Amino acid sequence: MDRDLSWKPGEPLDPAFVDRELGARADLMRGDFSRWQGPGGCQLREKLTGYPERLFLFRLEGRGWYAGYKTISDYVVDANMPGVFCSRIYWFNVVGLVDSVRVSDEDARVVFRPLDVAARRTAFDLITPLTEIVHPFGKQRDPGREKTSPPDGWLVSDERAAFLALGEQHIRRYTREVFESRFACLDADVLAYDPACSTGRFLRDFAALNPARIRTVGQDLSRQMVDFAGKHIERVFHEDAMRPVVAPASVDILFSRFLNSEVVSTARAREILPGLVRTLRPGGLMVLLGHSPLLVDAADLADAGLRVTQTVARADDYLFQYYICERGD
Repeated sequence: MDRDLSWKPGEPLDPAFVDRELGARADLMRGDFSRWQGPGGCQLREKLTGYPERLFLFRLEGRGWYAGYKTISDYVVDANMPGVFCSRIYWFNVVGLVDSVRVSDEDARVVFRPLDVAARRTAFDLITPLTEIVHPFGKQRDPGREKTSPPDGWLVSDERAAFLALGEQHIRRYTREVFESRFACLDADVLAYDPACSTGRFLRDFAALNPARIRTVGQDLSRQMVDFAGKHIERVFHEDAMRPVVAPASVDILFSRFLNSEVVSTARAREILPGLVRTLRPGGLMVLLGHSPLLVDAADLADAGLRVTQTVARADDYLFQYYICERGD
């Protein structure tokens, strides 16, 4: 019997869960931390097989470490996007100063001192393009095993492609804005490469900055994705990102949207990274972003030979992880 290759969005979220998430958001906006208050102080606690990716930390120079707590994305509530979160962080997701961070076999815990609304807004506003937003707790499929994509990649359909595009629409818009001045006016061809190109929509939208000069190459682990992306990318290959399909030192800009939670493991992300960096020409750019938290950080990127020039993007009233790095040799 043929294997069913259709994509299914899964069961809708429990309405009671959505109500709890919206209640938590409302409490955060009011500055009411009673639901997180315990005998040992205010605590953010998540099972590693639950939603540990909602917890984040960042450090402000001279002010210390801050704790953050993501709530359900408007993409999920308003547009029925599968999942719970997106990459966006708002001022109300900042909760206070970190007292302690602990992780066990089962859960992660952050004890924090809550701040008032004005102090939380100030901390959010002080986040700079080089402030790292750290999601320290990897989501686990089973205890001790990080959640990753299937071994042969993800299935795709027109419906899933629309949902994937929805969750990245703010990232695509920001990408066009931040790179327009560099790529809109070129006197020679440049190569844009996506080693896990998914539907190809992201690379296609970037190339629209200058379709006459931006050449696009993608690859993906999923045969279905490769077939789908072929409608949007000039050249696309069915291959693992561990084996880049482009020549060393040939790429002008590389977009990484897969060294992320729920796609690969942290160990695998660190294993893949050096090979991708070698595809960049001297002065070439690597841009790391995505719907879910990144698994590599500035230290990993520097170890791989990259100079990190940005870690955070700010747009409208939110911000999100967005690393821009340059190969220096």
